[in-house]
Amino acid sequence: MSKRRKKGFNAERELVKKFKQKGIWATRIPVSGIRQPLPDVLVAYRGILHGFEVKSVMKAQRMYKKSFDNTIYWLNAMTQESLRACAWLAVKFKGNKWRFYKLTNEIEKIDISPNNGYTFTQLLKILNQSNDEGSVSRET
Repeated sequence: MSKRRKKGFNAERELVKKFKQKGIWATRIPVSGIRQPLPDVLVAYRGILHGFEVKSVMKAQRMYKKSFDNTIYWLNAMTQESLRACAWLAVKFKGNKWRFYKLTNEIEKIDISPNNGYTFTQLLKILNQSNDEGSVSRET
């Protein structure tokens, strides 16, 4: 396994572990790199499916839709089937800092940085609020 793929694989496993430590069901979907319309990590929480495209990077950068379009395709498929779903970009920065960005069809690029995006704690609050308010987190 190349160093780059191993880094991504480890980030995906770490994210799954973070959710499981909070008592949230999560699994890694091992299809990265084969252009399947699936996220890297799938989380089922309080009646909503959350798909995460996971990236591991050294520094701030701009990411374009082609970096997370499989997760958007997955979100669209879930929405077409009337399933409650939400798509996210999960970025692990060097030094173990995680940031999360909500994905929608309209997003063409995201400026990722260790100083912007949601922290894991903020993400958990958003996941709780989206269901408490009765909203369907589909945003397509």
